[in-house]
Amino acid sequence: MNEHISTESEKAKNSFISRYTSKWHSHTGENDIQVGIFSYHVWSTLGWHDIKQRYRRSVLGPFWFTLSTLILVGVLGILYSELLNQNIEDYLPYLGIGLVLWQYISTCINEGSNTFISYGYIMKQARMPITTHVMRVVWRNFIILLHSLPVVIILMLAFGHNVTLKFLWVIPGLTIIFLNTIWISIVLSILCTRFRDILPIVTNIIQVAFFFTPIMWSKELLKDRAWAADINPFHHMIEVVRAPILGADIEPLSWIFSCALTVIGFIFAHFLMVKCRDRVPYWL
Repeated sequence: MNEHISTESEKAKNSFISRYTSKWHSHTGENDIQVGIFSYHVWSTLGWHDIKQRYRRSVLGPFWFTLSTLILVGVLGILYSELLNQNIEDYLPYLGIGLVLWQYISTCINEGSNTFISYGYIMKQARMPITTHVMRVVWRNFIILLHSLPVVIILMLAFGHNVTLKFLWVIPGLTIIFLNTIWISIVLSILCTRFRDILPIVTNIIQVAFFFTPIMWSKELLKDRAWAADINPFHHMIEVVRAPILGADIEPLSWIFSCALTVIGFIFAHFLMVKCRDRVPYWL
């Protein structure tokens, strides 16, 4: 009986591997995103390799990024809490979480825009879903986020804040941010490969967007102009993670906006992938 169950299990496993291998070698623009995302054993390994190579022979490794963030948060927190007349115990965690999340989003967008150009040599030599290269970039930056965010949370606890049950909403919040950075990187990587002038435009937009996003300042300071934050997609992406960490209620608008952005974004990314995927190698 056990041998029969084992045989059936082995057949199911081999059948799954066979179907997956078939998709890996016969992917098209229709299923490139799906196959690329589920090829986690590829992009997760490549992402870890990038982290190791970037911080090779370094004592602190990727924690240099965390240390730089803490220094930046400390300096800006003390400065702007005085300039904006904010309580530093509340302002420093608010600023720290916002900065860490913004650095993840902005880095994914900037590096994601250049993904196909950077890994063109691989795309010309190996047939694999081009989404895999995007996932590699997003994943390695997500790793940095995951070891930087806890440090800021510890800083928050040191200032007397408590972690509540609302903290559990961080998990779906991080998932939403992760998914959004995937489709944004896919879209921009295709467009920037075709039109190289878009790359510096994206870089400049991200620099300007930082000052229009409630990171160093809060939405409440806008008063009757709060609509400026409500139409900012980066604000909602940050808020679905920052609010539960700080123990605050997430505005329903932030969840609706972020989820809608994810769905619409992947639809648009799929459309571009179907139309342009086979042309990308010729644009490199």
